[in-house]
Formats: sequence, C-alpha cells, structure tokens
Amino acid sequence: MHELRVYVDHLFRKYNHHPDSDDLKEEILGNLEAKVSHLVAEGLDEKSAIERAKSSITNIDDLIDSNVTVRINQFRFKAYQIAFLFLIVAWIITIPFTIVGIGIIVNFMLFLVVLALFVVYLFLGKTLNQEKIGHLNIVSFMKTKKVVWVLWVLFIIITWGSLTAILFGSNLWFARPIHIDGPYQFGILVARYALPFISIIIPLIFTACGKIIAHFEVGGQHE
Repeated sequence: MHELRVYVDHLFRKYNHHPDSDDLKEEILGNLEAKVSHLVAEGLDEKSAIERAKSSITNIDDLIDSNVTVRINQFRFKAYQIAFLFLIVAWIITIPFTIVGIGIIVNFMLFLVVLALFVVYLFLGKTLNQEKIGHLNIVSFMKTKKVVWVLWVLFIIITWGSLTAILFGSNLWFARPIHIDGPYQFGILVARYALPFISIIIPLIFTACGKIIAHFEVGGQHE
C-alpha cells in the first residue's frame, strides 16, 4: 500500500543513515499492512483502516537503537572543520555590516573566534584526526538540533520585535508615519535587521554535522 509506505518513510526520515533502518522499516510496514487487512476483514473500509493503522504507531524513537559506532575523533575533526568554514563565511558576510556600531563588534568578535580556531587547528589538528572508536547517540543529537533551530527562530523573533519597538515604537503607538531619510539611512536600517540573521550559522552547523555522521560509521558504506 503506497500510502503506508510513504507514512513509514516519513517516520524514518531522521534514521535513514541507521544501519538497521531498512529491516525495521520493512517489518513495521508489514505489520501495518497486516493490521489494515485485518481491519478490512472485520468490515472497516480501507481508508479508515489505514488511518487507524497509522495512528497505532506515531513514533519510532523507542524502536531504534540510538547509539551508533563511529570513528569519533574523525567525526569531531570534520565537524570542527565545518564550524570553522561557516564562521569564516559569517565573518566575511559581516564586513559590510560594519557601517553600524554593533556590526563592528560582531565582525571583530567573529574574527577573534576564527583566529582562535585556526590556532587550535595548527596545534591540535593531527590529534583531533587520530583514529578512535566511540558511540554517538543519534536521537539525542537530532533532538538537540531541533532545539537549536527552535531557539534560533525565537531569538530572531524577539530580536526583530525588540528592534522594531525601539526604532518605530512611538510611531506605531501614535499612528505617525515612518520616515526614512535617504538611501544611507535605509542601508543602516537593513543592516540592523539583517545582522541578527548571521546567527543562523549555529543551527546550520548542527544540520551539516548531522548529515556527515553516516560517513564515519564503523563498517558503514561511506568513506
């Protein structure tokens, strides 16, 4: 049943990299199809039977062995490189934002972070990349990634809301028109609203690291 297969694929969307996901997916799909057949045999129409079968399993976290064996040092080293690259990009992007005071501070702080990571890379790069086997909890990692994305969205909403209140609060409260005096002031305004968006590198780093886990699984197919 195509609808059930699509549903099971959706349940496993976070675990496609897991070595046992294919077998478990087929087992769950088979159980759901059997349940639908049983319900139909009892007189339920197929559409209702499918919906009832789907409602019987809405989460597979407890069915998945969340710990995977990985070359942990090599994974950390690759994650370190990803974070380093994202921070370099963020630093470069913030250079035009130095037209506003906070932009200068953010750009300088990112420069210091990039410099510190580069120094660590020079001294500890070989150590970080040494072969070592360890375990990584996929469920915890994915939940952390989701939390980071939620916190980032809240940060943007609160930051933009606060900025709007500071810049235009009185205008909005007293229903006065908002005036922007020329392109320079418009550029400053855009920079103030755009600068907090640089923080998106944090959830993007988590997302990118999640995508490379399979490459470092012991006995995995990716190298």
